[in-house]
Amino acid sequence: GVGSREEEKTEKWGNSSSLVNGEQVESNAISPQPLASGLLSKIQVVLGLPDRCHRQRPDWVKVATNRRMVRSPELEQTILSAMARTCPRDRYPICFLHLQICPSLIDWNRHPAKAEMYLHSLSYWQEQVSCVIEQALRISPTNLPEATYSQRVEKLLKVSEEKGAYNVSRSVQSAPEEDKNTQKFRQIGLIELRAIAQVHNMYILAEHPTGMWLVEQHIAHERVLYEQLCDRWQLVSLEPPVILNHLTPAQVEQLQRLGLDVEPFGEQLWAVRNAPELLTKRDDCADALLELSLGGDLQTAQVATACRSAIRNGTPLSLPDMQTLLDQWKSTRNPRTCPHGRPIYLSLEESALARFFRRHWVIGKSHGI
Repeated sequence: GVGSREEEKTEKWGNSSSLVNGEQVESNAISPQPLASGLLSKIQVVLGLPDRCHRQRPDWVKVATNRRMVRSPELEQTILSAMARTCPRDRYPICFLHLQICPSLIDWNRHPAKAEMYLHSLSYWQEQVSCVIEQALRISPTNLPEATYSQRVEKLLKVSEEKGAYNVSRSVQSAPEEDKNTQKFRQIGLIELRAIAQVHNMYILAEHPTGMWLVEQHIAHERVLYEQLCDRWQLVSLEPPVILNHLTPAQVEQLQRLGLDVEPFGEQLWAVRNAPELLTKRDDCADALLELSLGGDLQTAQVATACRSAIRNGTPLSLPDMQTLLDQWKSTRNPRTCPHGRPIYLSLEESALARFFRRHWVIGKSHGI
């Protein structure tokens, strides 16, 4: 029946490869602290990696509880919010959420067919769902693709290859002081990346224990700055103020809505006396403020500010600068895509290299012996 098919679907959620190619999805699970004595719970999530797996509609955002597919508009919206600014424009995430919780924590009396559930202590569960999605989106050694295949390839090699220890010696510039959120995420095991070179003054070639990545420097830095702005939208005084001309009343209102201090300064002139800290360091601060005046909410302004302030493609970087950027980028909450939804890095795993160069061949047979 329908119930048995739904249970069969949810049983597969612990294994992402049973749903889609393992390179397209990521899975994660947590066991939150019990709300009451003896009431243990578990949250499982399987999601499409936003840099390569998304939909035109939010029709693949699904929720189940205790092996039963249900509707939960509040949790579905939580999923969409948790993955905001990770998918390309007008695209939606793929996410399957499974809650294993005590039935007493669920209110089924909101829908005649009991297809829609309501959770007691809803804000608590929304926070837990956001947390498990955030963890799944991070880049760590536990979710590197094809790691187990790489180990199998090594066992097949007939020629002994001495593998040097993966020691990283760095001389990098000190990063800005981290807030508590960043420190919390650093506690999760992060993959070790080592800057090797810069390609076309645009891409950073980075080595890690199971392969190499090509990271676009501009959008990686944009992701870093965007999350810093989300955590701390800091406005600082402008001395002297920036003078803008021919602003419409709507533009003035938009700047004031973002927290900027805007005053008349003469005929068709306006003085902007504060601005986001990142913009005050730029020569094109006036152009950036004009862009912010054209509309959009605070999040849109943060994206625009991060984009304007990020390292430009074509800028040469030293190895220490590249290493600092890699360290900051891999610690972000959503490192896979920029705030516009573009993929930030291209992965080339050791196992893929081994297949391409046919390193699993037996040397004698490849010589026709």
